[in-house]
Order: sequence, then C-alpha cells, then structure tokens
Amino acid sequence: MYQVAQLAAEAAAFRQAVQDAAPFRPLMVKIKLLWACNLACVMCDFSRQGAPTPLTFELLARTLDDLAVLGCRKVHFSGGEPTLRPDLGELIAHTRRLNMRATLTTNGTLLSKALAKELVKAGLNSACVSIDSPTRSVHDRLRGVPGAFKQTLAGVRTLRVAAERYGARLPIQINAVVSRENYATLHRLPHLAHELGAVHLLLLPVDDPSGELLLNKRRLLDYNQRVAPALADRALALGLMRDVREAFPFGRTAEELGASRDGRYAHELYAHQPCYAPWTHVLIAADGRVAPCCSAPRLTMGDLQEQSFSDIWQGEAYAKLRREMRDGIPLPHCAGCDVFLAENRVLHRIYHDETDLAGTR
Repeated sequence: MYQVAQLAAEAAAFRQAVQDAAPFRPLMVKIKLLWACNLACVMCDFSRQGAPTPLTFELLARTLDDLAVLGCRKVHFSGGEPTLRPDLGELIAHTRRLNMRATLTTNGTLLSKALAKELVKAGLNSACVSIDSPTRSVHDRLRGVPGAFKQTLAGVRTLRVAAERYGARLPIQINAVVSRENYATLHRLPHLAHELGAVHLLLLPVDDPSGELLLNKRRLLDYNQRVAPALADRALALGLMRDVREAFPFGRTAEELGASRDGRYAHELYAHQPCYAPWTHVLIAADGRVAPCCSAPRLTMGDLQEQSFSDIWQGEAYAKLRREMRDGIPLPHCAGCDVFLAENRVLHRIYHDETDLAGTR
C-alpha cells in the first residue's frame, strides 16, 4: 500500500496528468525478483513456473535508479520467495541509498539469524509475512510443505529479534489468504499475530480462477456471521486492525457477497470510477516485463531487457492504457481486483478536487 492522501499537496499536477493521460509518478513499485519458491502453495503457481530469471543485480540497480529519478517512494520486493536471492540485502541497501522505502513479502521460512541480520542492516523498512492459519496442519496443507508453519513462526521471531538487537524499527504485517480451506480457523489468527509482534493483520480474498478455493454462498455467510465478528473484535482490541471492515474482505452486503462468490472482489467499483494504478503503481515481473498491477500481470507495458523503465513508463503502451482508464474503459481484470480499492477511492476524490480526504474506504 502507499499513502496516497499525501498527494493532496500535488493535486493539481495529479489531475493534469490524468486529464492528459500522461505519467505522474510511480509511487509504489512491486518487483517480483524471481519465480522460484521453496514452498508449493495451492493458491499460487509461481513455484511451478520453472522459468529463468533475467533480473540481474545490474539491471535491477539501473531500474531502481530510474525509479528514484521518477519520484518513486516505495519499492516492494516479492517473488516467488525473495529470500532465495543471494543479493536481496544488496538490493534493499541500494533502494535505501536512493531514499526510497524498501519492503518485502516473504513466507518467512528462510529467515535465518544471518539473513535477518543482513536485511535489518541493509535498511529494510517493513516485512509482510504470510500465515494462512493459526492451525499448523491447515497452514502446512495450504503451503504445500510439512513443517512450513513451524519454520515461518521461527523466521518471524528471528527477524524481530534482529531488529531489536540493532535498534531498527521494522514493523511486521501478517498476510492471510482467505479461502474455503482456512476461513473457519481465522478468528484465532489475531492472537498468533500479536504473539509474534506483528503490528497489522491483512486478510486477502483468495484469487482462484478454477473456483476450487472460493467460498460458496453458505461459507461466505458462515464467515461473515460467525468468524469475521470474532476476528474483528480480537484484531481491533490488539491494534492489528483499524476498522471493523478490514475483517470482512468479501464485503458485508448481499450484493458484495454475491460478487465475491464469483471472485469479483472490486464490487463494481470500476464501473463508477477509474483505477489510477497506471499513474501511481507498477508491477515488474520476474521475467523483466512491466505490467500495470498484480491483477493484470500479463498485460505487458514493456520489457526491461529491451527498454529502460523510464522509456516504458513514458511510452505509448502506458499512454494508451491511461487514456482508456481515464475514459471509463476498465481492464477485464479489474472486476476481480481487491488491491488498492481504498487508495483508488482517495485518488478519485483528489482528482475531483474534494479536499476532505478523511476515510479511505
């Protein structure tokens, strides 16, 4: 996520960029460093890609240099499993030298004492760790490797100890993908997250085109009526959530639940307003392709093996996408997106010169 409310000070420039379908600033860029992963999660096919990763340190360093010049504020490293890259610490250190925040999503299983120390000393600003259930057997089944739960918990504790030892402020967020396999256990996840020293708990509705992991109507109602209220009470009391709505990733109304049953997690938001990701956000895939976001990872704006990031960001493919978004033509992928919904609502108010930005949902 990124703090888009801060753009109020640049509202005029942002509005002009949208009107002209011109680049604004890639405020937050996600870089998938590699395809490889040491787990085999049932909701993810990255571990099965088997493709080489052309993102060398030199190419990534040039890209990070470009991002800094273009006004990027935050670089989020993910994968695959990013801790498999031996140069991860160097990439974080380079990002921090350029005055950009460096954050990370990891399954946590490879966070040894040595690696945790390296990441902390490199200047890592925060980490998101994936834990899909407080029940060991459920988490391990979803992550596809026996013992993953134990290793992840050990990794989180190791990272927290390293941060404390070196006097670093390193907030840890727990991410949980909510599916039919784990939803009934999640009311107990806030206590585990709190025990691990996490500062936030984020629930992500499962993305599964096959439909096998989606919650049907009965399960959605069961989650909303039985699980989510207990989860919300505990997460709010422990400071892991700021709003009760965060415990309801599928929505709360009958219309929202109906959309979520089909994997339409945007709940028709983009039928009423544009998505502003093409002006403020970027996904760089592990093969060097640049895409507008995680919901459209195969929509290619350019290739870092052939062009600089600056040329791609200012190129015609991006200009075309911005024109379409500005003119109310969403991508087919937009209906299933659950990312940046709150931020897009804020950006829409900024675009329409509404100065009261209180509330982001």
